[in-house]
Amino acid sequence: MKVFLVSDSKTGINFFPELAGLLEKQVAGLRCQPVFVPFPEDVPAAVSKVVNEADLVFVFVLYAEKDFKIEALLSKLIDLEMNSKAKIVKAIEESDVEGLNEMQLSLEKQQLAKKWSKFILDCLFNPGSFKPKENARGGLPF
Repeated sequence: MKVFLVSDSKTGINFFPELAGLLEKQVAGLRCQPVFVPFPEDVPAAVSKVVNEADLVFVFVLYAEKDFKIEALLSKLIDLEMNSKAKIVKAIEESDVEGLNEMQLSLEKQQLAKKWSKFILDCLFNPGSFKPKENARGGLPF
């Protein structure tokens, strides 16, 4: 099983070694391959090169403020997913990691790796986990 981990240099955090370690420890034979590009706008081209040989592509992009470039990125990734055999996890989040000290950055990497490894494993092996959960009264848990 092959999982590509795609991000850009503008995102400012690389937790892919931690993520790959968690995933490869939990799934025998799983291989993670990181792919980095200079800018977020380059992500769809990188994904299109690897999507046909992947079981899953994980895209991680952080942005400071949502703009048309982020909307275009998301739209292109959805189009790529619709036209391929692989699932593309679109982890495109508003966040800023600048200003974190070394200890905070290490903790952030561990938290991100734990969060996204669970999500990726659910996508691969437990798609039923995404079913909405209802509360005791029968409504949604808001």
